Amino acid sequence: MEMKVLRDAGACHFDILLVPNLSWTQLEDHIPAGSHVFLADSMASVVNADEPSVVDYTEPDYAKCSHIALVVGGETEGLSTAACRSTTSSSSQWRSQRIHIPMSVGINSLNSAVSASIILCEMWRQLMPATEDAELQQLN
Repeated sequence: MEMKVLRDAGACHFDILLVPNLSWTQLEDHIPAGSHVFLADSMASVVNADEPSVVDYTEPDYAKCSHIALVVGGETEGLSTAACRSTTSSSSQWRSQRIHIPMSVGINSLNSAVSASIILCEMWRQLMPATEDAELQQLN
């Protein structure tokens, strides 16, 4: 269902490529080297010492990213170990960062589609001024 919502509304907001049933080993075929990969994780703490720290989803400067990939973890269990390893390992060709949506006490997680929507809205908010400025410069 989430894919259908994103696919149907994607043209209204972003140029979004959706690739269903993609294995972690196939990522390199779809995400260019040097891309910023943001890992949305419901688990705010770092489990292993080799994992990157987790920051608030509003902290990254998305407007400075030339290409963005967003990986959204499961609602209750967060990102899989395979997701973290394949995107954040020392051999990874991407700049990866784990992001988290802070929540009120007593709320454990958000629906994955809701989480993706919140993060995409923040990305859009940051990217729109840059896009509008570039369009104005082209007109002048």
